[in-house]
Amino acid sequence: MPLLMKQVLLVTIVVLTILVVGINAVYMLVSPKAWFRLPTWIRKQGTLTREDSTHGWGAVNVRIAGAVILAGIVWILVSFVSTKWIG
Repeated sequence: MPLLMKQVLLVTIVVLTILVVGINAVYMLVSPKAWFRLPTWIRKQGTLTREDSTHGWGAVNVRIAGAVILAGIVWILVSFVSTKWIG
């Protein structure tokens, strides 16, 4: 497989992964109930259950997780852009 094709495939996989994780994180942050209504192929919930995580402290935990994921994505993107194009 030529190098350019590998690079295009890698960039496509990275972008799609960031999009799916970002969508999950936004839904987690905005509304844990709406996050549980996402299709299972886009929502990876692990051990979280709808009954425990859509109200009270469970919802707070889901929102914190969404905020942490979004912060991680932003941190990675900012550091990539600043080292690639600025520094």
